[in-house]
Amino acid sequence: MHGSHSNPQFWSGHLRPMIWAALLACLWHAGGDQRVHAQTTPYLHSLEREIVSLVERVEPTVASVIVQRKFINTVNGQTFTDWERSIGTGVVLHRNGFIITTAGVVDHAHDILVNFRNGRYRRGHLVGVDQLSDIAVIRVDSLETPTARLGNSDDVRPGSWVLVLNNAHGFPSSMTTGIVNGLREEDVMIQVSAVVGSAYSGGAVFSTNGRLLGLVADPHRVQAPGSVDSGAGEGRGLIAVIPINRVKTFARQLIEFGEIRRSWLGVHVEKIWESVTVGGDRDIMLGAVEGMVVSDVYSDSPAMQVGLRKGDVLHAVNGVTMNHPIVLAEFVTTLPVGTRIEIKFLRGDVEHTAHTVLAAQPKTLAAPASPLLTEEGPDDPRSGEDPRLIQQMILEHERELAAHRIKLNQLKRLLDERMRLIGQRSPVRSGDDGF
Repeated sequence: MHGSHSNPQFWSGHLRPMIWAALLACLWHAGGDQRVHAQTTPYLHSLEREIVSLVERVEPTVASVIVQRKFINTVNGQTFTDWERSIGTGVVLHRNGFIITTAGVVDHAHDILVNFRNGRYRRGHLVGVDQLSDIAVIRVDSLETPTARLGNSDDVRPGSWVLVLNNAHGFPSSMTTGIVNGLREEDVMIQVSAVVGSAYSGGAVFSTNGRLLGLVADPHRVQAPGSVDSGAGEGRGLIAVIPINRVKTFARQLIEFGEIRRSWLGVHVEKIWESVTVGGDRDIMLGAVEGMVVSDVYSDSPAMQVGLRKGDVLHAVNGVTMNHPIVLAEFVTTLPVGTRIEIKFLRGDVEHTAHTVLAAQPKTLAAPASPLLTEEGPDDPRSGEDPRLIQQMILEHERELAAHRIKLNQLKRLLDERMRLIGQRSPVRSGDDGF
């Protein structure tokens, strides 16, 4: 069964509101001068063609992840089974059928169905999911679509434009543009200014050259500072994006081991805040972090073996300055277990250099158990192996898509009519200031 939405006319109409919104400020500052409008129109059409071309390149690598969950409830002593279906987003990572998404998309999944942009459906199998990083990997048995071209999230700079593609609420390729604000130190996420709905978790974030920069983090797991979520799926002004370099590192472990094997140094650290002394005995924090002090050391840990003590001030690991606990945690956990590292720290007024080997994180400190696919017996009438269940999921999804297409076409006709009326405005006479 097919449901492709790849024709240029469809995308041109679907993208036009986004393009006009991006350039509305230019026309506003022009004072509404229709001469400026006439000069700007060719540029708008050129920009529209560029964005449509970008979407057509990356859109086949983004798929719908349809998840069915089973819940067993008891009311007044009566037990009954309830089913819930949701739609998220996945990105094709590898030609062997691996698809990346966020953990929230596949939590408690009983059945997973992947709908690609060529209209084909494939049964999805959960390879691994990690709650702490909010990353999951799905695999399909056969793949007939291109894989995403991966970028380098370390090269992302504030002010960069990005394209966000998603299947929020089942809409075919819901999309928006955004601007990178920067890297958030508190959780090592890329912060992007973009108005998206609350169902954008797992959405793909692409650079203007079509490279995948990351996945939209679940807003219920990671709240962007200053963001607002109405609870009704209306726009949030800021989104947190899991950097693709982090996704690659953890996805590789999920594929190889079925879990993320985090390295461990074995220290608790606290931030050292920049402060000024007032009145000789009172410090006022200025809000800037100057470094980290060791507040505790685990027994039998690499940190204890190397001789770190409470009160030591960490300066650098492998030459990388450590000025925030999250920076240290991210740096250590992404290194392979068994990696030899160099630590520079200050004890009193004396700087020390020591070497140790990272150990595997103890299970008592590991991520919480990941809710995997529900195991069902062979007699379960709703077992995921039942082809009737898969066909039912496909039919329900196709009905939702058909309803969304009708709504999109109605909006497109309304927008085209408004654009036609704008184009019929009389040109401004020579010498008219346009006010």
